[in-house]
Amino acid sequence: MTTRRTIHLPYGGDRVPVSIPEDSLADVFKPQEANACADLVSEIRRALSEPLGTPPLSEMVQRGETVVILVDDHTRTTPAVDILPLVLESLHQGGIRDGDITILVTHGTHRLSTEEEVRRKVGTDVYERYRIRQHRCEDEDNQVYVGLTSRGTPVWVNRLVIEADRCLGIGHIGPSPYAGYSGGKKLILPGVAALDTINANHSLVASGFRRPGRVDVPCRLDIQEAGDLVPMDLVLDVVLCQDHAVAHAVAGAPDEVFRQGVALARHVYEVPCHAALDIAVTAAYPYDIDLYQAVRAVEYADAVVREGGSILLVAACPEGIGGDDFFHLMADREKQADDYLRDVARRNGKVTFSVLGYCLARIREEKELTIVTEGIDGERLTAMGWEQAESLQEAVDELIKVHGPQGRVGVFPMGSSTIPAMPRGR
Repeated sequence: MTTRRTIHLPYGGDRVPVSIPEDSLADVFKPQEANACADLVSEIRRALSEPLGTPPLSEMVQRGETVVILVDDHTRTTPAVDILPLVLESLHQGGIRDGDITILVTHGTHRLSTEEEVRRKVGTDVYERYRIRQHRCEDEDNQVYVGLTSRGTPVWVNRLVIEADRCLGIGHIGPSPYAGYSGGKKLILPGVAALDTINANHSLVASGFRRPGRVDVPCRLDIQEAGDLVPMDLVLDVVLCQDHAVAHAVAGAPDEVFRQGVALARHVYEVPCHAALDIAVTAAYPYDIDLYQAVRAVEYADAVVREGGSILLVAACPEGIGGDDFFHLMADREKQADDYLRDVARRNGKVTFSVLGYCLARIREEKELTIVTEGIDGERLTAMGWEQAESLQEAVDELIKVHGPQGRVGVFPMGSSTIPAMPRGR
């Protein structure tokens, strides 16, 4: 009798089980166990009092200065609600008044947060006490040109950042399919950058395709260079555990914070995979709000699935596809990978969509893509080229049948935050 192993995958606010024969299961790949810091308040205060390359925040600022604080948006898991009060405490110790502080939510090209999402992100007390604004990448009247990168990216950013005396940032360092890792100056680009700036930067993504976890790809290097054009006094980034608790906090000069934070994050998010897989079952959690976000799980699984293999995406997608523009782009079944590159080169629509179209087209040329979701109707999924499975278990059983008893199955319960690392030379 075949022994089976049951694995529970995050799906929406719940967990769904899947049973896989032990003989077929290569492994369950998930971020490495990291210990949460003993006390979050103490950890954030330690980071602020021992910054890398800058004075402590309370000593950096002076009474009468204006301060803008950048925080990431509702799609990200940074616990700004817990961090902001301690940053604000340090500012007040330095003599900064409430009325001289603006909190700016950094959306990049994402939709704006609802008022309730903003309230949850920053906390009710902060929401009601301080000035809060949301960045709109298409609002050219409120953007300032600051220069050109060596890769030709013209950099416009939200004028609130430029006009403030001090600019601070709060974020987290975790896997980013385009930039290797989030954190640091990514709060500037794409965070508070103009759509034209984001488009120019993201046109560099294709050259970093299938290089997960690398911070030397052109897109990330361009982000660093663009960030150098914007005075940013201090960043506080956290590295998170599997349950989103804070493992470690790093504060100080953005570049130094990023270097140290990435070194720590690699130990959490990069997981060895010793041989290619035939099937990857990957849950998009924690980026499963819509298909546009969820596809990052496919990009990571692609790195370890052999040509001719299958990737099964498990994503609730409560907000659907991620916009009509993205749907119409993906539903054009005449498009090949190089057609998406032409869209990138011509700046047709949002380059972020075209880049994702290119990556998916390249993956589809070699692998079968199936999805388990209740957030998108079957007609739309079919139009975009996805096979939809009725249930997770049926889909897995069918894929095992297709690939045979020797087929190797890898399961990724946190597929959007797991970077599988193959041995060098494969």
